[in-house]
Amino acid sequence: MSYDYKEGKDRIKKILENNATIQKKEIPNDDTDFTYDNGIKCWIGSIFVDIVGSKNIIENKEDIVVAKVLRSFTSEVISILNTSDNMRQIGIRGDCVYGVFSCSKQKDTYELADLTFYINTLIKMLNKLFTKYKYPNIKVGIGMSIGEDLVIKAGRKGTGINDRIWIGKAVVEACVLADKAGRNGKSPIGFSSLAYTNFIELLEKEKSECRNWFTKYDEDGKYEYYGDVIKSSFNKWIEDNI
Repeated sequence: MSYDYKEGKDRIKKILENNATIQKKEIPNDDTDFTYDNGIKCWIGSIFVDIVGSKNIIENKEDIVVAKVLRSFTSEVISILNTSDNMRQIGIRGDCVYGVFSCSKQKDTYELADLTFYINTLIKMLNKLFTKYKYPNIKVGIGMSIGEDLVIKAGRKGTGINDRIWIGKAVVEACVLADKAGRNGKSPIGFSSLAYTNFIELLEKEKSECRNWFTKYDEDGKYEYYGDVIKSSFNKWIEDNI
């Protein structure tokens, strides 16, 4: 069976010639508002969590060890991301877990930042357990960004193969930040300038010294902020119980 390129041309023309509409509103909880002919412009937040140097673990450890480490990591990062009522999509790309969230209010950005602090603390729990079982420890880079981005449904009608595509800064920036964080002297959590600006005031109301927790970097005229923030009660529980 071969690809019917003539039918392919017709499908492409239909996509290019339809009168697609773009709506501005919050991301719906399900796909009922999405068609192949529309898009939604909305404020979203994105978190990416990437294992640093995973290639070394994969190449130098037994398959079963690699499987257990990656399963433990993905299972609990997903569990943390899934605690948010604003979660709209969670996925896995190789050794990276990501989440996309509705983020229309300042408090939503603060909530996402708090999720990154939980994930950063989770890595401490994982590593204590890995050490007990004589498995390799891991380091991660965590990236978070927000933006007013376009969401579309893409795939092929009638096949059941489709997904949402997030077009804009939030997902791309979070992915890039996760790839920088925890490397070259940078702390394990990286925030875009817009994300940092939106959550820091609310965090400051709880912890007046919090601005000292972050280091500002000028990346070709674009500011990024990196920190190594943990949840103190969670961390104490780890120390007392593992």
